[in-house]
Amino acid sequence: MGENKIGAFEVILLVVGIAASFLGFHLINQAYIMEKKITWMMIIAIFNWLMLLVLFILLSLTVDTSKKQLAEIKNLAKSINQKKGRK
Repeated sequence: MGENKIGAFEVILLVVGIAASFLGFHLINQAYIMEKKITWMMIIAIFNWLMLLVLFILLSLTVDTSKKQLAEIKNLAKSINQKKGRK
C-alpha cells in the first residue's frame, strides 16, 4: 500500500469533531442538570448533536475514500504511461 499522510484538513476535522463531541455533551448535560427532567427540546438537541457527530464521521470517511481513489487513479495513469512507452 502507499503512504497515508495526514493532511491539515484531517487534523482540523479531528479537532473540530472532538470539540463538538465534548462541547455538545457538556451543554446537554448542563441543560439536564438545570431542568432536572428530559423535555422535547432536550431530545431534539440530543438528536441534532448525534446527527452532527455522524456527519463528522461521514466527512472523514469521504476524505479517506477520495484520497484512496486519487492514489488509484495516479497508479492507473502511471501504468498506462509505462505501457505506452514499451510500444
